[in-house]
Amino acid sequence: RKEKKVYKLVVKTQFSAAHRLISYAGACARIHGHNWKVKVTIGADDLDENGMVMDLIELKRHVDDSVRQFDHRLLNETPPFDHINPTSENIAKYLYDDLAARIDVAIMSVEVAEVDDYAVIYSP
Repeated sequence: RKEKKVYKLVVKTQFSAAHRLISYAGACARIHGHNWKVKVTIGADDLDENGMVMDLIELKRHVDDSVRQFDHRLLNETPPFDHINPTSENIAKYLYDDLAARIDVAIMSVEVAEVDDYAVIYSP
């Protein structure tokens, strides 16, 4: 069971990319694009000596660095999605794992939305 964190910080970013879903019976099996929206929430129970969980500018830089590799690309040709189906679920998990390797603060969740009406939240 995940512990509740007292402080939560949220950073949003976006990237534009195309993909096609593998083994999918529907229109999304054809190449199409999205302006993907990403929301990352981190959390902590304690603050640092500056009274912060983490500098929000630094967190935003890490999130932007994590998604930059996908911007204006065909995800199906971009690792790791050249061998993993580029679903929102897989993108959210990849971003979570990538950010966990970059920062020392607990990542509460990574949300990925292809469109405004649908989103996936990865939160182990």
